[in-house]
Amino acid sequence: MNGIITAQKKVLCVIKIKKHLLPLLMILGVILSLNHERFATPSFSLSTYNIPNDQVPVYEQFNASDQLTKSVHSSTAVTLANGNLLAMWYGGTREGHTDVEIYASTFNQDTQTWSPSKSVLNRYQVSDDLNRYIKKVGNPVLVRHTQGQLVLIYVSVSLAGWASSQINMMVSYDEGQSWHRSKHLVTSPFINISTLVKNDAVIYDDGTIGISAYHELMGEFSEIVRVSLEGKVVNKYRISSGAETIQPSIAVQDASNAVVYMRDTSKDIQKVRRSVTTDGGSTWSAYENTHLDNPNSSVFAFGDSKGRNWLVLNNAVKHVEHSADNGSHQSRGNLALAVSTDQGVNWDIVHYFEKEKKIIDKEHKYSYPWVAVADNGEYHLFYTWNRKIIKHVLFNQAWLEQQI
Repeated sequence: MNGIITAQKKVLCVIKIKKHLLPLLMILGVILSLNHERFATPSFSLSTYNIPNDQVPVYEQFNASDQLTKSVHSSTAVTLANGNLLAMWYGGTREGHTDVEIYASTFNQDTQTWSPSKSVLNRYQVSDDLNRYIKKVGNPVLVRHTQGQLVLIYVSVSLAGWASSQINMMVSYDEGQSWHRSKHLVTSPFINISTLVKNDAVIYDDGTIGISAYHELMGEFSEIVRVSLEGKVVNKYRISSGAETIQPSIAVQDASNAVVYMRDTSKDIQKVRRSVTTDGGSTWSAYENTHLDNPNSSVFAFGDSKGRNWLVLNNAVKHVEHSADNGSHQSRGNLALAVSTDQGVNWDIVHYFEKEKKIIDKEHKYSYPWVAVADNGEYHLFYTWNRKIIKHVLFNQAWLEQQI
């Protein structure tokens, strides 16, 4: 009997504690919310273009990488203040190997040449910066901030594979000559894993950065991770749900409207996925299929001064097709350029940067496009060529007009 009475007293004590504790927690929550730093409603910062009226069509091809490593992949680039380009990618023995590092090279616009590539980041440096074990690094994303800084966002893994990855951020105040220490971005207060990046970020009017991120653990979906220049995550906006859309690429139309295109990871649909926002990326429409084929491969979208959407993609389906001459066509055996005048509802394929008519071996793979857009109407396409070279294609607005 005494035991029962004691137990009842304990229950009553817990109830009293909860009764008084709950209001205290509510008051504390209100205080914290009042002291919490406020950020503006998302509003996209818009790019400006200064295209010469007498621009002559330009189309040139270069190798950005110099085969310093056996394998290279996932390139990114920005234009510098002096008009030159800074490109990065990861390279090593193979994807996911412990010797993989992030490399950089600079393109001189006057001489039209790339500098020798050099390592700018490896897993040991990241480990020192973050004070944790780092197994491998990958997928760098360069961002030119509207305030002038360069931002590098990249993926790191401590255990297991890419699905357990995290993202980190570095800032440069001298055009990439030096970088501040890496800062780990806390995208979730709980497990905080399985956040990856591939495509360009957006900048908001208040100076915050909208990282186009995606997840691969227990579902594959896309989102925007909004961060300050100091590396503080201030919000997240879900773009898609489910398990079939990753690597979002956002084409901004104006301060409130944008279209996102996503890689299809399903086994049957194999189409580029599309969604729209009308409130600066806070909410997105349910994604839909475009008529563009997508063999579970990355796409990259960009806009131009006339409001059109352009998309670089592998225009094929995932399975291997066989042509009449018995040559096999691989899903990443071409790299196409498509244009849309209605925000991605309808598309026309207007050019192929790469197109293999007959493939005998498995070497012909062109993937992971990235386009750096300059304000003078120049476009710089980068992509992985057979995992051996980072290709660079320079074209301008006048050349684009010829393709329509």
